[in-house]
Amino acid sequence: MAYHDVSLNIDCCAPAEIWDKIDEVYRSSEYYRKGENCITWQGQDIELYSSAEPGGIQISGEMPDEIWDKWYPELKAKLSAALGYEIGEPEDGFEFRRWGPYIKKALDIKVINKDKIIFNDLSEFTWSLFDKKEKDITADPPYFRFSSPLIELKIVFEGTGLFAKHKQRQEFSRFMSELADLGINTLDLT
Repeated sequence: MAYHDVSLNIDCCAPAEIWDKIDEVYRSSEYYRKGENCITWQGQDIELYSSAEPGGIQISGEMPDEIWDKWYPELKAKLSAALGYEIGEPEDGFEFRRWGPYIKKALDIKVINKDKIIFNDLSEFTWSLFDKKEKDITADPPYFRFSSPLIELKIVFEGTGLFAKHKQRQEFSRFMSELADLGINTLDLT
């Protein structure tokens, strides 16, 4: 018996229609069993579980290598066909596809450094994911948008009260300075 533990580049925040497609693929795969609170694959010497984690869909458990070597590539191929992009392990270079923009409040930033930004809800974005940057201080609310074909992060600067616009602009400028201090070029922002 061999133990396997993999993560696939499927975002745990995917919309319901994506989860319906994933469920369809799971149900069509050999050894599938619907558990009470989780998806499982079971058989003689087979006990695998699937869960949605922040790092992607995790599949872990026991399956003999001779079965795994056929079953796992078939599962990835079916998921790729159903979802419309290449499914694989992020550590092997497979990119996540994000559905819709992530909209985060600047006030919810927990950590920001030259590599990544983390919010209070523990969502984490590495700067290397993005190839486009945009800002608009005149929007309501002002925002920074970081995007690529696979992901979009919009950081908004909200405020309330009499001095809301002034506070938004201060926070916007402070954030832009912080990015520059980290070596993230803000001069080419549109």
